Amino acid sequence: MSTLRIAAHSALRPAIFIRHRNVLRRLVVPLVILGVWELVCELGLVRPLILPPPHAVWDAFTGMKGQLPGAILTTLSITLTGFLIGTAIGLAMGLVMAYSVIARDFFGTIFDFLRPVPIFALIPLFLLWFGIGKPPEVALVSMGCAVILGVSTSEAIRNIPSIYIRAGLTLGARRSGIYRTVIIPYIFPHLVGAIRLAAASAWGLDVAAEFMGSQQGLGYLIIEQQIYLRTAGIFVLVFVYCILAIVFDVLIARIERHVTRWTERRSAKGIVASIVGSQ
Repeated sequence: MSTLRIAAHSALRPAIFIRHRNVLRRLVVPLVILGVWELVCELGLVRPLILPPPHAVWDAFTGMKGQLPGAILTTLSITLTGFLIGTAIGLAMGLVMAYSVIARDFFGTIFDFLRPVPIFALIPLFLLWFGIGKPPEVALVSMGCAVILGVSTSEAIRNIPSIYIRAGLTLGARRSGIYRTVIIPYIFPHLVGAIRLAAASAWGLDVAAEFMGSQQGLGYLIIEQQIYLRTAGIFVLVFVYCILAIVFDVLIARIERHVTRWTERRSAKGIVASIVGSQ
């Protein structure tokens, strides 16, 4: 029994070493940036109004502790609601337009028109249509996510190898069966990147949405800090946005890793990693 334990412990050592090495690698650049930041501020090369020192950012964070929980909850509710609604609409529209020529004729022109339109240019219209409050903010985030997912879904379906469709037809599958058993399972791994992009865009859209006259949320706090020229407070809120976006992205990646474990990108990880350097 002791021999088995020693062997198992020896086998775990390389994995632990690799894990620690990877963590250290990821910390190198942030620590270097932090050191350069502190050095630049200590030497007085940049005015504190432009680039406050790290300790000033920490002081601003401690001073905003009471405001942050409520603001984070407000921002989370707007961002997640808009992201979920926009993702559902985008996926549904992409699937419907790829399935039906009639739907593509009806809605394709609108989608092609909305795709290149800057979402931020619609802010005045959203204010006129929905007023001030959460509805225009959620609508703005939803629209941005829907356009990303709609285009990505449609393109993913168009790029499906025809051999899969022909194989399904040869085996007697109907059109609806091919969509359910071939098309949707095939495109889902390819949509993960679009979903993560939409999630990242949702946070940026939330900032713009909260600039439309919101009275709470992280975006509102940024406006408040900007009015009083509190650059350190703006840094704090930007870091909070970054942390929220990173956590959300990690959650999506973990869900994707679990749902798509049957795909080649997971089963052939060793081969792919040896070629593209993802190990």
